[in-house]
Amino acid sequence: MLYRDMMVLQAWFSPAFPIGAFSYSHGLETAIQEGLVSEKASLTRWISYLLTDGSGWNDSLFLKAAYEKNEGANDLCLSFCSSKERYKETIELGAAFTRSVNSSYKMKLEHGLAYPVAVGLAAREYNLDLQLTIQSYLQAFAANLISVGVRTIPIGQQAGQDCLVSLCTVIEHMKNDLIKADLKWLGSATFMSEVMSMKHEKANPRIYRT
Repeated sequence: MLYRDMMVLQAWFSPAFPIGAFSYSHGLETAIQEGLVSEKASLTRWISYLLTDGSGWNDSLFLKAAYEKNEGANDLCLSFCSSKERYKETIELGAAFTRSVNSSYKMKLEHGLAYPVAVGLAAREYNLDLQLTIQSYLQAFAANLISVGVRTIPIGQQAGQDCLVSLCTVIEHMKNDLIKADLKWLGSATFMSEVMSMKHEKANPRIYRT
């Protein structure tokens, strides 16, 4: 069963899965333009904070709540979007993910879902392991932002892999807290990331949607 779960999750979080995650920078593009992220160490640190104290942490809790059939998870997730672009990102990714799993996996997810909520509901419907789903989601989140850094700073692909190895250790250390946590544990301390997301709305030129 675990191998089957891993194959499904690898497909869902693959860059080839048709949701276009590669086109969103989560405000990182502006952080790079303003010199806040400029090399491997600062990129790793930026993403690590998002995982442990920002949107990565909160998304995990929303995913878990949806998996556990918390009916208020989607509205709360959308209300936590700190900027117009963060709202756009989660809605657009959620819509693309919903279309794809409904078509390929014969699910019947409703429309208008935030991305982590859609993933949590799909994982429940497909009877996937919750902890493995969260870890896979976070690894994909980190890998996508690393890809932004590799292309935009730029840093080499080997440096990008070094970042991912470091961040996988962060994700591994998060798992015990995430399994016992619920929506009462929601919170964020990554204010600069949210400011960069807001500033990205008026950035020109720009490569990424968010």
